[in-house]
Amino acid sequence: MLSFAEVEARLVEAVRVSWRLPDREAGWQRVRSAWPEIMREASAGDYDARGGDLSSSDVKLRTVAATRGEVVEMEQAFGWLAAVADDDRRLVALAIGCLARGDKQVPWLRLRKPMGVTRGAEGLRKRYARAVGRACVCANQGLLRVDGGQAGIMSEPKI
Repeated sequence: MLSFAEVEARLVEAVRVSWRLPDREAGWQRVRSAWPEIMREASAGDYDARGGDLSSSDVKLRTVAATRGEVVEMEQAFGWLAAVADDDRRLVALAIGCLARGDKQVPWLRLRKPMGVTRGAEGLRKRYARAVGRACVCANQGLLRVDGGQAGIMSEPKI
């Protein structure tokens, strides 16, 4: 059985994995033709892939691509949010996004404006706790089903 903290940690990790996935829509918007455009630089040579001003420290490092297992776990964790109401799902997304960026705790006062609330940061925290609690119930029900079907309760959860 997954606890509240474990579900929250899985959601944070799912957000981090989603940030590492390529943006396919932006990729299609950059396509101009089937052949890439070539720009030769006399000072860098024809095959210099470093970019920048001839120093590798100017090149922005690419993140490691997500593995298939990480993508499966991300989709599973995001699937748990189907049990959460739409308004609360937005709140969970904002709060989990803050945690994924590295905040130690959720800045509830800063989330009031994006949520359209003028007062009640404590109310947002309670709504978040109830919403993630619903996601916990959904996650634990998924662990108890055999292959996601209606066959009954398993003796050991498959993960």
